[in-house]
Amino acid sequence: MSHGSDDVKALLRANIAAIESGKRSSLPGARQTASSKRKARPASNESVFADRDKEESDDSPERAFRKIERLACVREQASEALRRRLVREGFCEDAVEEAVARALACGLVDDLRYADVLVRSRLSQGKGRRGIVAELEDLGIAVDEVASLSEGQRVGDDAAEVSRAIALLERKPPRSKNAREAAYRKLIQKGYGSSVASSAARQWHESLRSSQFDQTG
Repeated sequence: MSHGSDDVKALLRANIAAIESGKRSSLPGARQTASSKRKARPASNESVFADRDKEESDDSPERAFRKIERLACVREQASEALRRRLVREGFCEDAVEEAVARALACGLVDDLRYADVLVRSRLSQGKGRRGIVAELEDLGIAVDEVASLSEGQRVGDDAAEVSRAIALLERKPPRSKNAREAAYRKLIQKGYGSSVASSAARQWHESLRSSQFDQTG
């Protein structure tokens, strides 16, 4: 692991400790911590293997929290997804709950922050709102609190969703003799509601036929 990565992790841990203790931490202090950790060396190979065996058999809340810390350094995480992953990897439920609660309390994990990133990513991929909502609900995230999901959306207003669906079909048109039906199926698979998929498929197909007519005419 590079020194830069060590410093980032050391700073993150220092900030977490500061939040939990109600004190402020500084970057120089965090760097000193990282430096001192790099200088520390085990006395022998036997102690290395002993420590490794102890770590592998330890499913304590502290080890679960360190796992969360590593995952959160890579990308935003959802608390429910973390619970499922940690239990799947062999951590006991009590340790998982304590570690996740700690991560939420210090801001290392934030479900709304994760949801915002997820929604923007899915929308940029052309995914439908219904599918995104289902994904968030599966993670126990309150959809009404996700601002990026409701931006430009009003209750009963599907115009923006239809426009996105048509744009998706124009970028990646379905290849089938029955283009309209194929377009509808494609949109349903992408998470669009049946009403939006039907309207978008119809409008896209009409535009396609008009374009083909102009070319032959």
